[in-house]
Amino acid sequence: MPVKQRDFIDLISGNKRGPLAAVKRGVLRFASWFFTLGAVTRLLLYRTGLKSGSKVDVPVICVGNLTTGGTGKTPAVAWVVHALIELGRKPAIVSRGYRSDESGNDEMKVLSELLPDTPHVQDPNRTAGAKRAIAEGADCIVLDDGFSHLRLARDLDILLFDALNPFGFGRMLPRGLLREPLSSVRRAKFAIFTRADVAHKDRLRDLEDTIRCKGFVGDIAHSAHEAVKLIRISDGEEFSLTELKDKIVAPFCGIGNPRGFERTLESLGAVISPLGTLRLDDHQRYDDALMQGQVIPFVRTARESGAVAGICTQKDAVKFRGHNVGLEAEVPLYELRVAFRVTLNETALRDKLTEILAG
Repeated sequence: MPVKQRDFIDLISGNKRGPLAAVKRGVLRFASWFFTLGAVTRLLLYRTGLKSGSKVDVPVICVGNLTTGGTGKTPAVAWVVHALIELGRKPAIVSRGYRSDESGNDEMKVLSELLPDTPHVQDPNRTAGAKRAIAEGADCIVLDDGFSHLRLARDLDILLFDALNPFGFGRMLPRGLLREPLSSVRRAKFAIFTRADVAHKDRLRDLEDTIRCKGFVGDIAHSAHEAVKLIRISDGEEFSLTELKDKIVAPFCGIGNPRGFERTLESLGAVISPLGTLRLDDHQRYDDALMQGQVIPFVRTARESGAVAGICTQKDAVKFRGHNVGLEAEVPLYELRVAFRVTLNETALRDKLTEILAG
């Protein structure tokens, strides 16, 4: 039986206690030595020139992270694409297409809503994907979640760190969430601490010092995931965010960092129901069985404790919006739409994009 993501996070974070949990962490620590050896060997091959990335004929800008998910990367990709369009360019998004179906994966569906006129090519061979996008008219490429994909050379690496859990519990996979050693920050030319608005300024300063000590010499920006609208999923009607103030809500989500979602709701004055948040796996498939077996019962039970509705993220809503999932009038569900906003050093980031496009 596959391990639930939330159980895995509880284990590696240390929240799950007891002798058995300690043994499991020991096994994961042992396995991480082999993962680290493979990752370091691969990086060394590229660093020494024994392997090299393929260049394409247009600028490539990568938006990525060192950890597995949870940094709020999709809204950041949308921000970068908008910035490139404002500079008069015709960008295309290229991504691996992790857990895609015939209509794409979660991120592609969200980006299609945010950027309906921007091409998005999903291909495990991202060099081939980039070449296809160029052949279809793109004059620059935004590589989504490609920091560790060194086979496609890039002109700018923008590295995202979630201020709430920036370094994946400080350990490599599978003992932690790091895909590469933290020293890999030196490859990036720009770093952004996301959700900086809900982190203390002293913590942000310590995080910046950490990546500087690991060799990062580029510019650093801060960003926030700013709530912009509340949408009733059954009919698409929009409501003011003030509707959430002092209201008890029942959040449910299948994202990398559920705590970030909860913080956003709390910042709007919403009160999380006593049941807490229904935390589903990242990339969770929302089918009738999940909705009828978990989501709807969860919201119904929360309403008995005073919750006025269930609420999820756009990444969740795109997977069941418009489908017959048994939504009932007595269990209203809403989507909280957020936008990526650079709160510190936006000018430096825009200047860096302009510099890269100029060659």
